[in-house]
Amino acid sequence: MLGCGGKPTAASLRTPYEILTPEGASEATPILADVTQYEWSIARDRLERLRRGRPDKPFVERVRLAIDDPRTGRRYQARGAVAVSPGRAARMILVGPGGTTALDVWVTKERFRFAVPAIKLEKRGGTDPADAKGLPIGMLRWWFLSPLAGRLLLARSSQAESAWVLRDGAATVTVRSDGRRFVALRREGETLEGIEWLSRGLVPQSGERGRYIEGRFGLRVEVVVEEVLPTEPDPDAFADPDEPGTAL
Repeated sequence: MLGCGGKPTAASLRTPYEILTPEGASEATPILADVTQYEWSIARDRLERLRRGRPDKPFVERVRLAIDDPRTGRRYQARGAVAVSPGRAARMILVGPGGTTALDVWVTKERFRFAVPAIKLEKRGGTDPADAKGLPIGMLRWWFLSPLAGRLLLARSSQAESAWVLRDGAATVTVRSDGRRFVALRREGETLEGIEWLSRGLVPQSGERGRYIEGRFGLRVEVVVEEVLPTEPDPDAFADPDEPGTAL
């Protein structure tokens, strides 16, 4: 269900850079400071351990979203489902009033389709960032298809948390995690976007929650996972939506 709500709350109005700031700190801790071999090894091992915990089977989440759009000053509520085939494809459908489709997003490593049927908007593209300008396609690919993917460039580690700088194709991703909270800032060309996700590991679980922030227009999306379905999605859910027989 998609509907209008009140104005965005102060807690939701943080910038992508601010979500990288540890609680109680005035600015993000520099990752570029001197790093010992011991610290590098700990950070690298923690990253590998998290990557080994990535889901390897398709799954479906039922989600609830609150979308803050500073361009209109309004908050929209939505419910829907996200189907993910790790490393391959993801499909998100939000349902509007009367059971009609409000948003349909399909993304693979090579292609995407972003559709808002109510306003007859459909955007297709590939891997060129210009194709997805203003859309969260890059972050969706990185977080859903291959979370924490990328070549490790820099790393820091303390007893409480680790931080990494990853190079994923043309994008640079800065990530922090203490094992319960994941924070990532992704930059590709002129696109800047961030996520904050509260979860123990990367395997989907009911009750998880997080926030997406788009850096150009300031769009913010708060997400709550209401349920992870016990059965895998139909493989047809991950085919091109414009091909026949691809209902989620």
